[in-house]
Amino acid sequence: MKIKLFLTSLILFSFSTVYSIEADVWEYKVKPGHMNEAVELFEEAIKLSRAAGRNTTILQQNFGKDGEFKFHWVDFHDSLEARAKDKAYDSADFSDFITRFYASGTVSTVRSYTMTLIDDQLCNNAGVVEVYVWKPNSGMFSNVIEEFKASSDFFEKHGWEVDLWQENIGGRDNLQFVMCSKTPEDQAKSFASLNNDEGLALRAT
Repeated sequence: MKIKLFLTSLILFSFSTVYSIEADVWEYKVKPGHMNEAVELFEEAIKLSRAAGRNTTILQQNFGKDGEFKFHWVDFHDSLEARAKDKAYDSADFSDFITRFYASGTVSTVRSYTMTLIDDQLCNNAGVVEVYVWKPNSGMFSNVIEEFKASSDFFEKHGWEVDLWQENIGGRDNLQFVMCSKTPEDQAKSFASLNNDEGLALRAT
């Protein structure tokens, strides 16, 4: 799946312990004929998140099943404790918005889940995001993690920033390999560099 940054409330993150970054994800599908209304609602959500000082990003998918009709709403927290203390959705403004959001009939919820960052970094100022979702075979989780970490070094030398995430509550025991670029032009440069890397053929064998 390939997704692009649609809206974000806070791009620069100031987390205390990067290994404990948590994310809550809601995946929505816009119903036919409601794209403009959905975009207005997502823009309002970002304004509310910014006002509350929350790390929220909303991304629009442009490849994969249902393409550009999918939006990914992600709330980031620097720890489980920070997530527990976050009461922004209890505010009157957010309560009113959430009621209108679901009553509008513009979107349907595809799924929701939590994730934990399992590497030592978080993409900074990502404008284009590619997400590759993997489900490790039974008993192979640790092996896959090590392969992911080795692969992240390979792709980062070509200009991508790479995040590794593990799906938790509501997830499907998946791992997400996330490749970030600041702009589509930077992404194109990374692909060009990758395609000229003689080591790519060796990794594929």
